[in-house]
Amino acid sequence: MSMLEQYRDWAASRSAPRISDWLREISEPDWSATVNHPLFDALGEGRLAGDDFAAYMVQDYGFVDPFTALIGHAIGHAPGMDDRVVLGQFMGMLTSDENSTFQRTFETFGVADQAPDYLPETQAFQRLLRDTGQSGGYAELLAALVVTEWVYLEWALRVSRVDGLHPLMGEWIDLHDNPAFQEFVAWLRRRLEEEAETLDDATFTRMAECFRDTVAKERAFHDAVWARFE
Repeated sequence: MSMLEQYRDWAASRSAPRISDWLREISEPDWSATVNHPLFDALGEGRLAGDDFAAYMVQDYGFVDPFTALIGHAIGHAPGMDDRVVLGQFMGMLTSDENSTFQRTFETFGVADQAPDYLPETQAFQRLLRDTGQSGGYAELLAALVVTEWVYLEWALRVSRVDGLHPLMGEWIDLHDNPAFQEFVAWLRRRLEEEAETLDDATFTRMAECFRDTVAKERAFHDAVWARFE
């Protein structure tokens, strides 16, 4: 049975099926393990030391370059200006507000001049982003974007924040749970679902496998970063 047939069987038993919900379901247990990761609990509860937060941010910043390239490829593959405008606006936020949070974190915790030593899991995720950007179709590009942004939205909405949380840690959460970001993730999910409805079996399978692989890479990355702090 093809992936598309599996989705149709799943959808037939639900009153309001969504392809993105099915993709999330077939990505378990990695999806829930990432959204509920202890790293995010420690961050929100103020239990993550400043040096550890900086080390995490250094690793996460390793994705910014291949990720912006992936968005650029998505803009190029987009079917029209409506999609290009939304993706371009997100690119602007990523290279301004989010980049500023990274840079001020590095300066505050004294790691701005240190050459990054990326974990193997960080490097593997970088390769996935680059490979998807260079060879993926629009649906695959959207699948990778949905994972990276939806996972971050879900953990940011879930965590509790203690009073007195370091401002930069609070700012990192703010970037991923604000109304504009929620609206963007909703748009990504909707556009992925619209594109997926037009795919043939082989292309649908590539899209679904990209989604699932991206979730697995997210979990492996966060597990590896957290293991350094335990």
